[in-house]
Amino acid sequence: MTTLLQLAEIPDDLAAEAAKVPGLPERLIGFLRAEVSQHSREQRPFRVQAKDLVRQAQEDAVGLKSTGVTPEQARAEFFDLYLEVMDEVSKKT
Repeated sequence: MTTLLQLAEIPDDLAAEAAKVPGLPERLIGFLRAEVSQHSREQRPFRVQAKDLVRQAQEDAVGLKSTGVTPEQARAEFFDLYLEVMDEVSKKT
């Protein structure tokens, strides 16, 4: 079994003070479980794809803004495209 000291070097003065805190080992284990769980979620392919989509959307927004497209124009174009897509979807069902 891996010990906390093998995961991180804890300065002696901090370790001595931490040893006095009631329930600290259990709280540390809870914290580590939460961090491992969060890391696991972030590594899921869907999460990575979602981050890539958001990054691409942000880059596209900057590009549109630099060409003079207003948020209102972008919204209107998006809405028109959305209606076209929904129309096509409804034809296929």
